[in-house]
Amino acid sequence: MAEEREGFSPPILTLLDTIEEHRGAFEYDWRNRFHLGLDSVPLVMGWGEAWRLFEVLANDPSSQVGCAMAGWNFPLSREGLALSDLFDVNARASFKKPKPYIRPWDEKPRRFGNRSMTKEQFHALRERAAQN
Repeated sequence: MAEEREGFSPPILTLLDTIEEHRGAFEYDWRNRFHLGLDSVPLVMGWGEAWRLFEVLANDPSSQVGCAMAGWNFPLSREGLALSDLFDVNARASFKKPKPYIRPWDEKPRRFGNRSMTKEQFHALRERAAQN
């Protein structure tokens, strides 16, 4: 079995660590993009192919894996990113104080339901509903 030596981590171990950290994103992308379950990696495809597919997904901002690894709230294609920039430029030219179009790396809004409440209020409300 390969071991980490002198700051070098073998690709298979890096892939396994990343899958463990972002399992849901990997399962979603593997199923939707490659039409295979993630458990098919050692059976249907080799680890080398899995590593190369992982590298493609990690560099694709529209993939769940790329989104999860970047810490984004949702995936967005390169075209979507360009359109968001165009929207902001047009809005700045047309309005006095436009709100910028939401980006995947923006902080998640702290809203639950139709009104604003804190996370603690939401959990307390959910607990009361579960007791009834």
